[in-house]
Amino acid sequence: MLDAEDIHGAAHAILEDVERHPLSYRRLLVGSVTIGRRLAALTQPLEQVGVLLPNANATVATLLALQAFRRVPAMLNYSTGAHNMEIACVSAQIRTIVTSRRFVERARLEAALATLAEGRRIIYLEDLRAAIGALERLRGLLALPFLRGMHRRLKPSPDDPAVVLFTSGSEGTPKGVVLSHRNILANCRQIGARVDFSPSDLVFNALPIFHSFGLTGGTILPLISGVRIFLYPSPLHYRIVPELAYDTNATILFGTDTFLTGYARAGNPYDFYNVRYVFAGASACATRRGGSGPSASASGSSRAMAPPRRHP
Repeated sequence: MLDAEDIHGAAHAILEDVERHPLSYRRLLVGSVTIGRRLAALTQPLEQVGVLLPNANATVATLLALQAFRRVPAMLNYSTGAHNMEIACVSAQIRTIVTSRRFVERARLEAALATLAEGRRIIYLEDLRAAIGALERLRGLLALPFLRGMHRRLKPSPDDPAVVLFTSGSEGTPKGVVLSHRNILANCRQIGARVDFSPSDLVFNALPIFHSFGLTGGTILPLISGVRIFLYPSPLHYRIVPELAYDTNATILFGTDTFLTGYARAGNPYDFYNVRYVFAGASACATRRGGSGPSASASGSSRAMAPPRRHP
């Protein structure tokens, strides 16, 4: 992230969500360090900390905040229900969960969170923000030139765990998957070796960050490459996603076969006028018959589909 800030500039707008308040590298890094200090005071190095948040600017800041202080974000899959999240917390030995009151209320997760809270500390981002005063924010801003030194003092290793993801539980109980920094950055470099992208692109990511596809290709890769990201909290809003793809001038779109089919049916073709790449992954692509578009069948890996012809 610090290398990306040096290359693209501290003022480069890199991240935006449905609140439509873009974050520059400077604001994202300062916010992450400020939040990270608070979270570090409540947790231990390399402790796995549960993250129960949607696709939003605050989620990325929380992810970076934990990693900056060598805590390991464990991304809880809230779509699997309270029982599977409880199993995930037990298997990952999660003692602290970071979430948001607003998100819990909107997603109707009150009952699930009450179950998860038994024997665990729940930290609400709203409380963290309220406790951070002007002096602490200024301290975060002044720390920006010294972040590299702070990072070296923490002695991170490329093979340290960077994040814990969980399987959906469709084949039994959810399993925790620990990814190192080396794992994720290697995947990012592999994608970068095959796909041409630049800071003039905009990635529209509606895939949850608790999924490896949404985390790596849809979030971390563009973050460290200077490619702007627009985060949307649900891939299931088939009518809204195409409209926002048009409104944001998205050039890169990620999705599963099911989600992309839903967008194609609900949207107007012109909604995707600026899209150069569509990446389908995470599930097999169904072979379609009788349609005018390309048919594809894939299993396991993501694949790039032919970009649509640009409108004049």
